[in-house]
Amino acid sequence: METNDISNNLKNTNQWIRILYMVLFAIIFQVSTVVLWLVVLVQALSALITGSPNDNVKDLAASLSQFIYHIIRFLSYGTEEKPFPFQSWPEVVIEEEAEAPAE
Repeated sequence: METNDISNNLKNTNQWIRILYMVLFAIIFQVSTVVLWLVVLVQALSALITGSPNDNVKDLAASLSQFIYHIIRFLSYGTEEKPFPFQSWPEVVIEEEAEAPAE
């Protein structure tokens, strides 16, 4: 790579704007992992108290995990599409698991 190419790359405003978005989404990623741990805690408490996981919390965890996945893809240059709020919130269809036989 020539010095001229590097100079042109450093002057490319699109790359600098993307890097700013990456910093923003890296911060959002950190916050969303904290939220994910809160969801895990709520789900564990729900399972302890009611004997089964809460379906609403399960749906939230599934969509939150997809949101985190989209952030990671953007941060690692796997895609140029920015995650939510630049795209719609990920919707996930959860397949119902067959019930395990009672012990």
